[in-house]
Amino acid sequence: MILRRCMLLLVATFAFAAPPGAEGAEEPRDPLARISFEEAQEIDGLFRVYDPAERVNRRLYWFNARADDAVLLPAVRGYEWTVPQLMRTGIRNFFSNLREITTLANSMLQLRAKKTGGTAARFVVNTTVGVAGLWDPASRVGLRGYDEDFGQTLGYWGVPAGAYFVIPLLGPSSVRDAFGSAVDRVPFFLVGFPSLWLLPVQTLDARANNPFRYGDLGGAFEYGTVRFLATERRKLLIAD
Repeated sequence: MILRRCMLLLVATFAFAAPPGAEGAEEPRDPLARISFEEAQEIDGLFRVYDPAERVNRRLYWFNARADDAVLLPAVRGYEWTVPQLMRTGIRNFFSNLREITTLANSMLQLRAKKTGGTAARFVVNTTVGVAGLWDPASRVGLRGYDEDFGQTLGYWGVPAGAYFVIPLLGPSSVRDAFGSAVDRVPFFLVGFPSLWLLPVQTLDARANNPFRYGDLGGAFEYGTVRFLATERRKLLIAD
């Protein structure tokens, strides 16, 4: 079903796009603004997600795209240029190991014994043998990594996602997942200053390891595509 909808979206994208070289056709400089809001809504109807604040969300999405292009991606390029690959891998492993704490807590809340045991084992192995998580020996011995958050926990127990919305600078979310994300961060805020200085590095690491680039998923229909795929991804994570 998901694959069929994605194919329909691709067909719709080509149907609405002006053919290359067509008389009177002028390629906009901004590929995210090729058609009107009303036209985009018609295509988005194929992939309807509950989005009552769509106009505001679209503006926030474009804002995030500009901020990503003007600030975050240049910072990532500087990060990759100045920090050696081996060190960047260690940083990625370190933050991945910290996320095991969140995954462990939510696996327990979901009463999933296999995920709870596996996550606890990974955290112990990587924190000790892996020197505070800078290395990942757990994966080498076959301990699978999981990814659980409080939004998934709420969804697991039947809490609906609620309205879709775009968080400034952070991207797609929903009422349930935004609340869950805030709950997941409470322990780190309680730690206070020691965790705050890690935030810029964590942000750079997360963006450097995220292959998504604004403008690459269909121009005028990108907002609807991202909204649909982000929503379906959350459903799959909750069902896993």
